[in-house]
Amino acid sequence: MAYESLSKRFCKCIKKVRKTIRLRPSQRRGGNEAKEQAAIAVCVKSVLQTKGKTLRRFKCGRKPRIQTQKMKK
Repeated sequence: MAYESLSKRFCKCIKKVRKTIRLRPSQRRGGNEAKEQAAIAVCVKSVLQTKGKTLRRFKCGRKPRIQTQKMKK
């Protein structure tokens, strides 16, 4: 299921956070991939989990798409 506004917010968040994130010394070997993974983790926590959802799959590009799963309470 694609949530249009939520997917746009998620992709914008990843782009912004990736530029500003600082990695731990042990993670620096990963380079850009490690920054991308860290940015995804931060955005999942701030954008999706506040809405009560967990990330399954996403795609950022011209048409951002996101697939989520509801969290159990």
